[in-house]
Amino acid sequence: MGSIAAARKDEVLRGRNLALQELATGASLETVLVALTRSVEDAFPEVRCSLLLLDEEGKLHHGTAPRMPEFYTEAIDGVEIGPNVGSCGAAAYTGERVIVGDVMTHPNWESFRELARAAGFRACWSEPVLGSGGEVLGTFAMYYDSPREPDEDELDFMQATAHLAGIAIERKRAERRLVASEELFRQLAENVGGVVWLTNWDAREVLYISPTYETIYGRSCQSLYDDATSWSKAVHPDDRDRVVASFANEAERGRFDEEYRVVRPDGSVRWIHDRAFPIRDANGAVYRVAGISEDVTEKKLFERELWEARDELDERRKAQLESLTSELLLAEERERQRLSQDLHDGLNQTVSLAQMKLARIRDRAKGEEREALDEVADLIGRANRAARSLTFQLSPPVLHDLGFEAAVQWLVEDIEESHGLDIRLEELPAPLPLDEKVSMLLFRAVRELLINIAKHAKANKASVKVFREERMARISVEDDGVAFDTAVVGKRGIGLFGIRERLSHLGGSMSIESEPGKGTAVTLLAPLARQEA
Repeated sequence: MGSIAAARKDEVLRGRNLALQELATGASLETVLVALTRSVEDAFPEVRCSLLLLDEEGKLHHGTAPRMPEFYTEAIDGVEIGPNVGSCGAAAYTGERVIVGDVMTHPNWESFRELARAAGFRACWSEPVLGSGGEVLGTFAMYYDSPREPDEDELDFMQATAHLAGIAIERKRAERRLVASEELFRQLAENVGGVVWLTNWDAREVLYISPTYETIYGRSCQSLYDDATSWSKAVHPDDRDRVVASFANEAERGRFDEEYRVVRPDGSVRWIHDRAFPIRDANGAVYRVAGISEDVTEKKLFERELWEARDELDERRKAQLESLTSELLLAEERERQRLSQDLHDGLNQTVSLAQMKLARIRDRAKGEEREALDEVADLIGRANRAARSLTFQLSPPVLHDLGFEAAVQWLVEDIEESHGLDIRLEELPAPLPLDEKVSMLLFRAVRELLINIAKHAKANKASVKVFREERMARISVEDDGVAFDTAVVGKRGIGLFGIRERLSHLGGSMSIESEPGKGTAVTLLAPLARQEA
């Protein structure tokens, strides 16, 4: 070929430009390589060219060879590279240029001489085609009909052509990987069950939205491509401001994770769980944001049913506790009434009979005997009063016969007399409509509180207030005694803790305020009877 004339250089340059144009317009690799090799062969008719591609197993495969015989390209297709395998096999193996001036004498061609003779060439120069990282992608070879060695211009020409071929091969392989990656992404996105989306963050542009968007949101994918913010218009008005603000502030940080409702064009509402993940460039800057939106409506419905079932179970449990508490109170009161009746019918009547007989004997006695009998009569009288008091404490007839208010008045007078405590009873309102169980519990509670004050509070005065507050009975018991820790309540009788628990089960409550120097105030709240509430 000798020194490359200027005219031929121009022709080669035009051919290379054509190959680059083919590459830029998305032509196939074969088309680009054909354009590249033909530009050389058209400029230099005495040259035949070939481009071979190296696979991952170390074998060369036909890329293009416009003017080489078909039997030759078929024969060398799939040849395994090695240091002594022709010109191209050796160049691909070593990654260096291999110049064979005469294939009939060079040892690398010993296995291929007859093939070369049949194809009609004597010289073969091969340049490795390298990628941007220096890896071997294939080989570019020039064949001549007669033996010859290249000059410097021809070596430069070979290197430049191989370089362009490397650009084309690497570009096309990258495109194939990208297409494969995009296809994999598409298949995953369309089968993942949610809406997969990808945005150009800087331009606020939707790059991809999976078809499931139309099913879940009830809007077309094209509407989102046309307006990247149109998804927010589907968000329920009560959720929109929160979700839009969160997306704007948190998506690029990877912290956008929201549940919200969308209203579809047909008016139906769906629950969405939406998450975003930032995609960063080589410098760490976010340039894309991807995400997935899942339809969690069924999950939400299940959760709501679960909560409703739990609430229903709690209500049933509460009703059962109220029923058990009522039954316990009634059973306790019945037992108290039985014991009280037994005391009245047994002990009280016996003592009363003894008093009457003693009185007849006392009337006949004189002197010291009479004094002794007076002492015995006094003791029997005390025992009779104590028995009557115990009978009333167990189950005061006044509570059952005259009601709660009368029973509280009797209780105040009894404790004043027995314990010497000054108790003020506020003017009572009209009788409160109380269920039997509530009436009994409140009476026991007031009694427990007053006895605790008398025994432990060291109080001089106490007060009991009974009044109505909407649908509740409100009883306040206060004293001026020593304060105590309200976190520890109830050690005797049913105890303050027991009072609180039983009131709670019946729909009421108990609160305690205790402060040094100011005494203690206990407030009881209990529901009024429903039929009169």
